[in-house]
Amino acid sequence: MIREQKIVSIAILTVLLYAFGLLLDSNFFLLPFPLFDLIFIVVFIQFLFWNRKLFKTYIWIYFSVAIIQVMYNPLTLGMTANDLQLAKIDDTLFIDGLKLMSKILLITTVVLWRFQRELKFSIIYIVLFAFCIGVGLISEFYWFTPVAPLLFALILRFHDRENPYRYLWLLQGVFDLFTVSMLLYVN
Repeated sequence: MIREQKIVSIAILTVLLYAFGLLLDSNFFLLPFPLFDLIFIVVFIQFLFWNRKLFKTYIWIYFSVAIIQVMYNPLTLGMTANDLQLAKIDDTLFIDGLKLMSKILLITTVVLWRFQRELKFSIIYIVLFAFCIGVGLISEFYWFTPVAPLLFALILRFHDRENPYRYLWLLQGVFDLFTVSMLLYVN
């Protein structure tokens, strides 16, 4: 197992152990989904340090997506703004705009990833990825959110095996899957 696989595995196992500890302590199972964006960016930064020679435009755009996701994370907003400021932010389209921008940049990342790495997978996969992203934005279909990153992680498994950044897609997909499972569990 390479170091990128190890850190992704450690991130996932840490989250699961935290949830298991809560289950043992309070008889309630809860995955710490507000922490997922923060854990993801820490893992991403570690990937950047390890793989400095592989910097391409698609990596920086993907990193900007991770930063934007941290910006609209409820935990980050709660730490940086008071109740009045949060109410003002909630009345605007600021958070929705950030989410939309991150999704557009995510699609741009996939397109650039294919062309800058000169991968041979079909453009239909990019259209399917964009479709999955769009469907996940519809409130009734939020449970569709993990499909897009997991789909791209699967595509990269067959078409870009030597790129260590592909493991970030798996981590993002698993964290999205955990988040959706907790939201379905609550509802």
